Amino acid sequence: MARDRIVKAEILCHSTKKTDVLTSLEETGSIHLIDISELEDAPFSRVEEIDRSSLHILSSSLEKIIPFLQERNPSKKRVAIPAVTVEELSSMFHHGEIEKIALKAAEISDELTNLSSRADEVQCRIDFVREWTDLPLRFDQVSGNGEFTLKAGQVSSREGFIPLKKLEQEIDLFHAIELSGDKAVVIWHNSCNERIVSSLTDSGFVTIDFAGYSLTPAEELKKLGSTLIAVRNRISELSSEADLMVQKLPELKALSDAVGIQSFREEATTSGRVSASTLLLHLWIREKDVLRLRTNLEKLGEVDLSLVDQDKDEVPPVFLSESESVDPYLMLTDMYGRPEGADPDPTPLMAPFYAVFFGICIGDAGYGLALAAGSAIGWYLTKKKQGNTRLFRLMFQGGLASILWGFLLGGWFGMPFDTLPKLLQDAAMPLNKLVPGYTRGVSDGFALSQQFLYLTLGFGLVQLAWGIIVNLKKRLRAGEGISAAVDQTGWMLALLGLFPWLFNHYLLDGALYSLTGTGDTIFLTMLAVGTVLIFIMGGREAEGIGGKAGLGAYACYGIVNLLGDVLSYSRLFALALSSAIIASVINQIAGMLKDIPVIGIVLTVLVLVAGHLFNLAMAALSGFIHTARLQFVEFFSKFYDGTGASFKAFRYEPRYIRLKR
Repeated sequence: MARDRIVKAEILCHSTKKTDVLTSLEETGSIHLIDISELEDAPFSRVEEIDRSSLHILSSSLEKIIPFLQERNPSKKRVAIPAVTVEELSSMFHHGEIEKIALKAAEISDELTNLSSRADEVQCRIDFVREWTDLPLRFDQVSGNGEFTLKAGQVSSREGFIPLKKLEQEIDLFHAIELSGDKAVVIWHNSCNERIVSSLTDSGFVTIDFAGYSLTPAEELKKLGSTLIAVRNRISELSSEADLMVQKLPELKALSDAVGIQSFREEATTSGRVSASTLLLHLWIREKDVLRLRTNLEKLGEVDLSLVDQDKDEVPPVFLSESESVDPYLMLTDMYGRPEGADPDPTPLMAPFYAVFFGICIGDAGYGLALAAGSAIGWYLTKKKQGNTRLFRLMFQGGLASILWGFLLGGWFGMPFDTLPKLLQDAAMPLNKLVPGYTRGVSDGFALSQQFLYLTLGFGLVQLAWGIIVNLKKRLRAGEGISAAVDQTGWMLALLGLFPWLFNHYLLDGALYSLTGTGDTIFLTMLAVGTVLIFIMGGREAEGIGGKAGLGAYACYGIVNLLGDVLSYSRLFALALSSAIIASVINQIAGMLKDIPVIGIVLTVLVLVAGHLFNLAMAALSGFIHTARLQFVEFFSKFYDGTGASFKAFRYEPRYIRLKR
């Protein structure tokens, strides 16, 4: 449960061993390649250009045809592909028959796309020509050649013919012919061209362009109809051929991953230096993996692995090894950032808090059982497919924590507390009696009272104190010595002096300790001493009395931030309470529906199932987000920077198949 030691290594091999070396590196999944292609002082000034055009063409074809063939799959069912080894996957890349099918399918896909567009275009032309079936001319005769101009067009409405008829009466050399709908043909002598063109525009007449049409409407329709039939016949022919290729979809998917892993390895070559006869790679590797990798590479023959010193400005990536129970929370660390420098591994430090807080947010044992069961199923199915199971494992642990807190709070699918068996009621009573003098009845329907709010604030106090201790250890490890001890002692005294006094006076009314005893003196003295230490350490690096006083006062202002941090943990109580109230309301609504004749029972069951599933989903989502916020904002801010780089294992992740490694 710590940061693994990372060392820098280089691999030097003959170029003929390039494929074998990259395959071995990819199979281990325990190295992080370093890009040295642009380094001026790297060996081998000449970098070999790798021709990947054929790979690119095949990859592009597969990217296109797989969705294309999936859409043509009549059953729409995913075909299960058995797990294969890396060697079997690599051999698929050299399967010439499948490659030919892939390229042919890509050609069919492109041609079908073009033909579909062509069919739409021809259909649009047919629809256009059909509107002019009563045109008594060939389309190419509608022009302005010779002494007369002949135009066809549309008017704005049937009333639009009136201006044309009026123009016809005024000018002897102008004639208009009405066609069906709002269409018309006009002809005039060019001697009165200027007046007529202006009058036509004013009347709303819009000229239609018949460019591309030369025959009569009937002849054009016949010609276009023949073209459309030919296009559709070709589409049908190609569609039938494509439908036969659907059965090759599993092999094509496997080929896609075979091409993918090949491209992945070839791309890795560009991060190194390649000469006509030599390949040089630099990499980060866990120290404990060096021997295993060296053993594997020695089997390949002319390959040398040696450790090298890292440059002064180089910062190795961070590899975190966690125990099985803590590993799910690594996804949260990655959301924030990997540790760097003196940063500790925050994953095991936050894991217990996260599980406890997530369980509080749901706060219902019934919901916890459902969440744990659903997460276990998702965990099993994802593991079977060799996927990342962290989220499901985190939710599973959260479900177990929810069961525990639901048991302690008396939350069972929102059922009224006084209807629970006595055993379950007795289990919830200790929390209700947590604070002396604050015992309340729990027949209100849920065992969440002020006492539980105080408990969540107490959890916040504990986690923040733990963050201060972790920061002290971090700073001591960084060599800050006595200054770190004094500074963190000041924060710890301020934290432990302020909040017991504050809670006892303003929340507990003296239930924690007597208001007339020496308790106040002790806690206020701790607060005062802590404030002085914070003031001194906060301004120690400033110049002059004014600067030291200013920075010291600003550092003391952080005590107010501590107050906000602790109060932020009240969100745990709020989320648990809201989830319980919604569950209770769902039960009440379902209870009102059961008296409806005939369908009452059906509606009751539907409301109960759908309502509680929705409430569980919202509770889990809220719990995940707000619990993560408490870790990132309140807890991590006390000791953690998280600016390190992640260790990116050189390993191909397949898209369509499962690899047996």
